[in-house]
Amino acid sequence: MKMPSFAKQLDAKWREKTSKMNQRLDEFYRIFKRNQYPTADHLFFALEDLPSMGKEYWFLYFCAPPNEEQVVLTLGRSVEPVKVNRTRVRSEEETESVPCAAVCWFYSGKKHVVFDSIANVSIGKGKEQSLSARNGNSSITTSGKYPSYSIELVSGGKKVFEAKAFPPKKGMPFEMVHLLKTPVVPRFGAAMINYYFDFKGKLDGKKLSGKAYLQKVVAVLPLAPWNWVRLHFSNGDIVDFFTAKPLGSKSDMRFACNDYIELNGKRIMLPGLQLTSYLSQEKRIWALSGKNFYCAMETYSVQPFIMEQKTTFRYDEYLVKVRALAFKEGKKEYSLSDFGEGVGLVEDASGYLL
Repeated sequence: MKMPSFAKQLDAKWREKTSKMNQRLDEFYRIFKRNQYPTADHLFFALEDLPSMGKEYWFLYFCAPPNEEQVVLTLGRSVEPVKVNRTRVRSEEETESVPCAAVCWFYSGKKHVVFDSIANVSIGKGKEQSLSARNGNSSITTSGKYPSYSIELVSGGKKVFEAKAFPPKKGMPFEMVHLLKTPVVPRFGAAMINYYFDFKGKLDGKKLSGKAYLQKVVAVLPLAPWNWVRLHFSNGDIVDFFTAKPLGSKSDMRFACNDYIELNGKRIMLPGLQLTSYLSQEKRIWALSGKNFYCAMETYSVQPFIMEQKTTFRYDEYLVKVRALAFKEGKKEYSLSDFGEGVGLVEDASGYLL
């Protein structure tokens, strides 16, 4: 029996679409391999060709304890269109410039929001690579090559932040993390680069020096609830915590690159940490606790971030000041006075986004 011509056409189109989908998935799977990124910059300064459910995002964060000044940038894009704070971000093929979900804000005596929904992101190649996000007459640009980067933030046509970021004298300068072949779906996975840098610069005309955290993530995963805490102290020490809850509040996913306290450049893992929060006189208090560790943080500013498709994903960034800390390693006990004043960021994400 001969197949009708229209059936042949449908069959050919279906085979073509299936072939293209498998090819894109295979290509994307290959970008997770270590030899695809000969240097960290090859991952950070890139726009990927994303498959279905593919996502990439950048995160830049600067803080300068004991000062409360902080700068935060979050950029993200996916194949599927999404609304960000009620603004629609359309999906585009990878080009020299693409629209991204974008929230950029800083704290300098009070909260200043540079943009809070969308920005056009572009990558510059050459001797000094660059990542730029622009919305009207506001923009933020990171340029350079490892081990030194320049950052410039312009708000409403006025330069409000400029900095040089460079590796610290102590501690790990960067790490690349690869999550491949999860037990659920073989082609699910993620690759990310984390830069742990120092910086010197100016914010609103005030000289600042402190810690810079630069991150790029490429993933084929749905967005699911998580919490991340990053604290920096006057003496240079750090606390880092992350937990994801992809299957609800009772599930708990941890990564080896988180859940530690860094003392004088040396990481000490903190197993079994739990994060809780409550309201006290209209201020949100966060408590991070585990075996031989306790830290209390008070919120002094917050920026919400809501993304919508068929579902809703809420992502809130809280700037916090450390109010209490206790840590015991062996026979030695530490308190907040041993670290100096601490400031940082708490991410609180809820909901799901495919």
